[in-house]
Amino acid sequence: MKSLQSLRSAGLTHIEAGQLIRRHLTDLATIDPALLTNEPYNLYIQELNTHSVLYEKALAQIQKNKETLVVNLADKDRDKAYSACNRCLALYALSDDPEEVESSRILKIIFRNFKNLPNLNYEAETMATDKLISDLEQPEAAQHVNKLNMEPYVNRLKNKNETFKSLFGSRIQTEALTENYDMKSIRKETFATYRDFCNYVLAMAKAHDTSLFNQALDLINAGRKYYSDRMAS
Repeated sequence: MKSLQSLRSAGLTHIEAGQLIRRHLTDLATIDPALLTNEPYNLYIQELNTHSVLYEKALAQIQKNKETLVVNLADKDRDKAYSACNRCLALYALSDDPEEVESSRILKIIFRNFKNLPNLNYEAETMATDKLISDLEQPEAAQHVNKLNMEPYVNRLKNKNETFKSLFGSRIQTEALTENYDMKSIRKETFATYRDFCNYVLAMAKAHDTSLFNQALDLINAGRKYYSDRMAS
C-alpha cells in the first residue's frame, strides 16, 4: 500500500529543513520532462522553488546576524581591554613611588587624547586604537609602560583590536541593502506548501498509479527517510 514516509519537520534545524526541500527539488528534477503534464503538480514545483529561494535568503540573514553578534562581542572585549589600561594607570597614580606616579601621569596624557575611544563607531575606534598602540610603543612612552609593568595590558588591547579587525573585515557589509526575512513565517509557509504537495502526490499515486506520481512518491519518501534516520540517530 502506498504511503508517505513519516517525518517530523519540526525536528529539523533551519539548515536541515532547507536541505530537505533542496534535495526534493533536485531529485524530482530527474523525472523525465515528458511525464510533467499535470498542471497542479508543476505549479507545486514552481511554488516550492520560489519558497526555496526565500528560505536560502533567510538562512543567509541568520548567518549574517550571527556574524554581527560575534563582531559586537569582539568590540566589547576590546573596550574591556582599553578600560583595564585606564584602571591600571589610575592605580599607579595612587602609588607611594614618585617615579610610578610620574609614569602614570605621562601615560595618562596620552590616553586622554583617546578618552572617547569606546564611544566611536567601529571603524573610527579601530583606527584610534591603532594610533593609541603606536603612541604607546614609541620609545619615550614605552619606557613608562615598562616602568608600570603595563605590557600585558597594552598587548591585550592590541590583540583584541587585531581580532576585531579580522572579524569585522570578513563580516557581510550589505546590511543597508539587505531585505529582512522572517524565517518563522517563511518556514511555516514553505512546509505548508510542502505538506500539501506531498499529500497531493500520494493521493494521485493511489488514484491514478501513473509513472509521474509513482516516481515522485518514491523520490519524496527516499528523501524523507534519509532525514528521518538522521533525526533518529
